[in-house]
Amino acid sequence: MPKEYIPKKSFFEPTRIHKIAKDILKDCKDDRERALETFEYFKGLVNSNPEDDKSKAELVHSLGLSMDSNDKIVKVLDMMIKMTQNEHKIQSSTPLKTENLSFESLRKKSS
Repeated sequence: MPKEYIPKKSFFEPTRIHKIAKDILKDCKDDRERALETFEYFKGLVNSNPEDDKSKAELVHSLGLSMDSNDKIVKVLDMMIKMTQNEHKIQSSTPLKTENLSFESLRKKSS
């Protein structure tokens, strides 16, 4: 009987989210490179035969894929910035334990 996987930490730990975002950014970069390679291939076909409408359509489609992968990168980075800002707000909202310092207390400590 298979055992159900129970993670030791939450699925939404910041470190796990950062790793997933890093993997997504890498995949988007790879997708963009493949789309640009495809664009160059169809660009060569269109240059050799300007009448080929199918190659022209695929040329436009591959360029669109390249732009979409760039848009995804921007969206992921935007979400990561918002998450980081939210983390900083949460950390700064917790009260800091501060000492009540005065010149008199400092003089007494140094004596």
